[in-house]
Amino acid sequence: MHSFINYQNIFNIYKSLFDFNHDACYALDLNGNFILLNDAAGKLIGNTNEEVQKSFIPLIHEDRLEETLYAFKRVLQGNREEFRTAINDRAGNRKELSVTAVPIYIDHKINGVVGIAKDVTEKTNLATLLNGQNKVLEMIAKGSPCSDVLDNIIYVVEKVSNGGVCSIHLIDEAGQKLLRGSSPNLPAEYNEFINGIPIGPSIGSCGTAAYYKRRVIVKDIASDPLWNEYRGIALKHGLRACWSSPVLDNQQNVLGVFAMYYNKPCTPESWDKKIIEKATYLTSLVIQHYHAEEKINYMAFHDALTGLPNRRLFDERVNLAITNFEHTQDKMLGLMFLDLDRFKIINDSLGHNIGDLLLRDVAERLQTCLGDKDTPSRQGGDEFTILIETASRREIEKIAQNILDEVGRPYMTGGHEIFVTPSIGISLYPFDGEKASSLLRKADLAMYQAKKEGRNNFQFYDEKLAKKTFDRLELENELRKALAKDEFSLHYQPIINLSNNRITSVESLIRWNNEKLGMVMPKQFIPIAEETGMIIDIGEWVIRTACYQLKRWEEDGIQSLTISVNISIRQFYQPNLITMISNILKEAEIDPQNLTIEITESMTMDVETATFILCKLKTLGVNISIDDFGTGYSSLSYLKKFPIDYLKIDQSFICDITNSKNDESIATTILLMAKSLDLSVIAEGVETAEQLEILRRHYCQEAQGYLLGKPLPPLELEPFLKSLPAGSES
Repeated sequence: MHSFINYQNIFNIYKSLFDFNHDACYALDLNGNFILLNDAAGKLIGNTNEEVQKSFIPLIHEDRLEETLYAFKRVLQGNREEFRTAINDRAGNRKELSVTAVPIYIDHKINGVVGIAKDVTEKTNLATLLNGQNKVLEMIAKGSPCSDVLDNIIYVVEKVSNGGVCSIHLIDEAGQKLLRGSSPNLPAEYNEFINGIPIGPSIGSCGTAAYYKRRVIVKDIASDPLWNEYRGIALKHGLRACWSSPVLDNQQNVLGVFAMYYNKPCTPESWDKKIIEKATYLTSLVIQHYHAEEKINYMAFHDALTGLPNRRLFDERVNLAITNFEHTQDKMLGLMFLDLDRFKIINDSLGHNIGDLLLRDVAERLQTCLGDKDTPSRQGGDEFTILIETASRREIEKIAQNILDEVGRPYMTGGHEIFVTPSIGISLYPFDGEKASSLLRKADLAMYQAKKEGRNNFQFYDEKLAKKTFDRLELENELRKALAKDEFSLHYQPIINLSNNRITSVESLIRWNNEKLGMVMPKQFIPIAEETGMIIDIGEWVIRTACYQLKRWEEDGIQSLTISVNISIRQFYQPNLITMISNILKEAEIDPQNLTIEITESMTMDVETATFILCKLKTLGVNISIDDFGTGYSSLSYLKKFPIDYLKIDQSFICDITNSKNDESIATTILLMAKSLDLSVIAEGVETAEQLEILRRHYCQEAQGYLLGKPLPPLELEPFLKSLPAGSES
């Protein structure tokens, strides 16, 4: 027997229990951000990778948020909690969960929460329906509220259609005895009664209640003209009076009729207020049951946030449209896949609440662009799909353009003016596929092509897109292994002080050399890294590698050199950004003033949060630069509030500065504005002597570009730096 514990084996056992559990398993940090999710949790939510390092709070349905936060707080206090909650998955469907959560202890301190969530949606829905039915049946089993005065029979009859029949749905014991009787040979007219009574304005109390949508009291069937056709049957079986009430859905459509029948006529004295009140209460229980069922059915087929049809209903309608499609020369079905451009920036900078409000606004505008037969749907996140029924290609193009125009107008949401545009992909039936799944996949591919074409446009599916998609998938798969295989490297481009021609800094630029794909340019893999969340780990690697490289140069005698690093929006808003950079600075033992963090204008849309993060960065002692300045949405009134050191003029203004007075004016304006704000300006993309001369003439402080030095790996750049050390004449 072993005398020691094999902790690695224990770890592997628990890891297997976590990873392969059929129920959703998760771990949260102290702030409620996901640390780990198993595959079951990913399927439950809709996407595992995107949820890691995000808060659980936006997933929780608003009517369960308070109690869920309370349970989370209790666990962080050291308690084991079992509770119910509800989330909205990526498709917008509400899911009911039964959750068990316990604290994570590390070195006797609580460091987070680990838990298991069971999907009990189907069970909860069923319980809701049964609860409504059971309330009705319980009342019936105990006898009518009028049983102290009259014998009775209780029916719930379901309206089939105008001019159709009412079929008996629920009856009490007295009703069963009446209908079934003791004789095995029932008369034909009795069978006719069992099969239903036609609905009409003057056919029985049930028909009248359904037709006019009002309650009907028949005090004596024998003398009431409503019962002309069925009076004989009713009287034969002892039915002398009735009380009928329609059951309406939320749109005031008749679902059925609730009726109570009595074995003797009702005089005004016997049909007193108390009886009517009790009968009304019993009717309300039936109506609650129908409304509960209706609500559950609605929730099962509609997106909880926008009210649009969800993926399930959309697929059904597409399949039905395909089944009923009649081919003509110029008519077809169109499937659109719509994605909002840069929605993640809005969501991350302004918050999920604003993002949700924006999605509702987009959904409303989409509906104004479509006809009655067309179906808009929310697939999840910021993705929408649209079914256009029986239209020509030209008509589908007009609808797509109308959507671009309408959705692209500015929004005033939650006090923020927001600009968002859609990218739309379109597939056509029967040309691009015969099944809903195939058509949707191809519309999705076309949407990605619209993104590549500059966003805010629509593209029809093309067979060539399939290969491009395969290439992207292959690139993403290789990217996931790149860090572990040590395939990344940094090149460094010099930044020159134009007043004395001295090297002031170098910018770190990532390169990826894959053994299978060869050299992959940043513009190909950075968007994928950003979209999948891999940019977090890649970005940390870049900062650490750049800082250690600067330390090596300092040790080799290259002094007074600063190094700049670009960070993405996902890095900028990650919770541990400040801690991560601080730790790297300490590890590398470099002066924080020698590190410049470059952000883009789009990261500052949420001014309050951006200011907070930038101030935290400044407390570390690093420099801050706004990259690609002039292409974003920064307000000058906010710009002066940011604790920044540099503005970098985007190279799009530099490339035509010698030929375009407008570009020269823009560059000049930025230089003057920066001077008034006591900021330094760096011009990017300087490639000609003429461009450099104009920049010098307008007193631009620093510049970089191929004219001044192209990006080089450290070994190739070092001889240049050593022969022309920072601070010497270039």
